[in-house]
Amino acid sequence: MSRIYPVEGYSYASRFNLREVEAWLPPDGSIRSTKTQLVVTLDGDRLAYLFDFGAIVFVNVPDAERERIVDTFNKKLLPHEPHPPLRESFLIEVRPGSAVEVRFDRVVVPDVDSTTLDVIATVLAQSVAIDYYDEDVQAILDRVGAVAGEVGRQGRPLGRTRDFVRFVGTAMASQVEIITAISLLDKPDLTWENEAADRLHDKLRSNLEIQERHKALEIKLSTIRETLGTLIEFSQTRRMLFLEGSIVVLIVFEILLSLWKLN
Repeated sequence: MSRIYPVEGYSYASRFNLREVEAWLPPDGSIRSTKTQLVVTLDGDRLAYLFDFGAIVFVNVPDAERERIVDTFNKKLLPHEPHPPLRESFLIEVRPGSAVEVRFDRVVVPDVDSTTLDVIATVLAQSVAIDYYDEDVQAILDRVGAVAGEVGRQGRPLGRTRDFVRFVGTAMASQVEIITAISLLDKPDLTWENEAADRLHDKLRSNLEIQERHKALEIKLSTIRETLGTLIEFSQTRRMLFLEGSIVVLIVFEILLSLWKLN
């Protein structure tokens, strides 16, 4: 007889301070911690994984209990978040005697242990985090494209220079935050120590297309960097032309004033 463990992943924009969020968890759960994650055993085989890059993964946690924990995080985080967390669902099917198999919506394993669950939770957390970052990057890319379109049509961005500078600063700050976060989506240390965990990790990442989605995200970030660089250079050139024009006008005015005094 096989058993099914539902897995639910949530991703936030905020990075987690693990010491702080530990206080938001049920007090009766036992906690195993590392530098980058907390693993909370709620009861038996009901687990919650919290990753410092801003993701939570629940394994075999009933809906009501999961929603209570998520509601607590939402109350703490959503006032500072651009939008609610993204959610991704997956299944672990435990089938004794079977080979490890990764399917579209589930992973089939012969049994479960802490290492297997750690790998599955980590890859699902990375998957839902990439989706969240991709939404943020696409929003920045759309805004940058709109500003570039204004420059193409009008010869300058609409609005005040201060608004343009604020927009560029916000976009660059978002880029730095996202780049810092996605740098955390590397292979976890436990896969270097366990060959079976490494194979499972690679199969899951391949099935969820982590590497391809990561590369697509980096291409978008590169496009944003190049476009912002061009817009900043254009803004500086336009300002220099304005200053040079102002100097020419002042010189002409000074000459005309001198001629008027001579007459």
